[in-house]
Amino acid sequence: MPKKSPPKVFSLLNSDLSELSKVERLKAESEGLFWVAGKEKHSFRSEIDAMTTGEAKTLSNEAKELSKHFGVYKQQERVSGRKSDNFIFMVRLRLPSGGEMSAEQWAAVGEASDRFSNGSLRLTTRQSIQFHYVPGAELSALVRFLNEEYPNRGLEISTLAACGDVNRNTMCSVADDLIADQPMNSREIAFQIADDLAPRTSSYFQAFLTDDEGKIEAPLNPEEPLYGKQYLPRKFKVGIAHPQDNSVDLLTQDVGLLPVGKGEEFDVHSGGGMGSTHGQEDARPLLGLYLGRVSRAQVIDTVRAIAILQKENGERKDRRQARWKYTIRRLGLETVQKHLRERFEIDLKDSPPLPIPPNQFFHGWRDEAGERGDLFLGIPVASGRLQDSGDVKMRSAISRVVAGVPGIGVRITGNQDLLLCHIPSDKRSWVEDVLREHGVALPDEVSAFRRQAFGCPALPTCGLAMTDAEQALPGLCDALEAAGVADVDVVLRMAGCPNHCSRPPSAEIGLTGFGKNAHMVCVGGSREGTRLAQVLYPKLESEQLIQVLVGLLRAIKENNPEGLSVGEFLHRTPFEKLREFAGVEA
Repeated sequence: MPKKSPPKVFSLLNSDLSELSKVERLKAESEGLFWVAGKEKHSFRSEIDAMTTGEAKTLSNEAKELSKHFGVYKQQERVSGRKSDNFIFMVRLRLPSGGEMSAEQWAAVGEASDRFSNGSLRLTTRQSIQFHYVPGAELSALVRFLNEEYPNRGLEISTLAACGDVNRNTMCSVADDLIADQPMNSREIAFQIADDLAPRTSSYFQAFLTDDEGKIEAPLNPEEPLYGKQYLPRKFKVGIAHPQDNSVDLLTQDVGLLPVGKGEEFDVHSGGGMGSTHGQEDARPLLGLYLGRVSRAQVIDTVRAIAILQKENGERKDRRQARWKYTIRRLGLETVQKHLRERFEIDLKDSPPLPIPPNQFFHGWRDEAGERGDLFLGIPVASGRLQDSGDVKMRSAISRVVAGVPGIGVRITGNQDLLLCHIPSDKRSWVEDVLREHGVALPDEVSAFRRQAFGCPALPTCGLAMTDAEQALPGLCDALEAAGVADVDVVLRMAGCPNHCSRPPSAEIGLTGFGKNAHMVCVGGSREGTRLAQVLYPKLESEQLIQVLVGLLRAIKENNPEGLSVGEFLHRTPFEKLREFAGVEA
């Protein structure tokens, strides 16, 4: 039987605009994201103005696709699974390497949340901050406030390019320069990558930052030297690990970098991504491939070159196949390596890759690199939701600490937690007292399961979510603590849909929403992020999750004489045996 020809790829190299997806046509016709090509061509700014004055409740579907490039997501709150009349927005900061934010910056972010959002700050798995429940009438004011009142300090912080078909927030190990026995300086490269791959169009400034007198109904600068008229086919993600820490989950990145030695060279892994589609084998999570080793001086050139290859060769009709993880495999590793060496003049070495380190959480106190003897403190934040709730006033506690320690720095981790840096040792007791006064438990007072489990926002705000994630996790934590198994050192991640923003496929236990009240359960990922979890239950009723998790964690406590890590135990144990431990058939 003859082999089927591979489906045609619709890329910029071989296709007319008429053959591409609607999103591609919208981007091309926007002239640098300025115009919205709906039924009647109009400026993006005009839709922002209409919401500000109350003439419109939300953005049009066409404007929605452009707004993502400005860090804005159109949402519609869902109640009992049904869409309500509450049109809202999520706004995300571009915050390379998780900050470091000063006390003034932290205060500005908090003020923005109180004035324009719901009073909480949502820390993300890409080391950023999201504002939720932003009304359309306040959207422009929030973005303007963040750009005008938020001191930059050279970190290029804004909402521009926090979402959309561009390079997203560039990650770096949160403790890159803080680890006492091996301080690095990779954060500098993360900032440079973020700046080099940032959009150059004037449309962001024209849409949000000009006053009425300066409003011009034509694009001042529509040119994108790197991205061109249509930007990338899909989002593009870059992360830099540390030789002792892979909390950036580098193999899940489009480009994952690991410093060699003191950071004079970097191993380059490329083509990772966690998004999938239930029931479609050709749309699945994939880990990055090893490309080779480059010098520090060529890291930015290498990342830019890979982005250009994706821009030219990526699929632009079927967005489910548009990520670089599919493009690199279609082109072939050797072809990509050849392009890098010959076309882009990258000195790509065939050195054996370094072992990838484990994901670290950095919870608790640690000595900080440097001669001052300072400390840094890692504070677990449940699913990254920093707020004041009931007797636990975590957001107020952090604000008090930040205001009370001169020179303190605030960073966000890839595990959605906070790192407070540069704390003098004589301030340690005072910091702990402030946390306790606000009802915030210290890290060693929180169970391992609760500290290390996190979920995406999911329902009720995310339009893609099928089930709860962030809102379901506290109940799971309570149940596992009551069952006496929450002391197991396990990394669990939960997502409301197979986009997998919280990266369940690379966790030791991953839960993914599947239908209205069910989850796919995957197990056996490695702590280093070098092995994907495999499907234990393709579709499990949500009410059965507690029984399954209690059974698995109890088995690890009672049937693990070798002391294997959770991921390794679950990987090695036959799935029939794991289901027997769980007491639930597939």
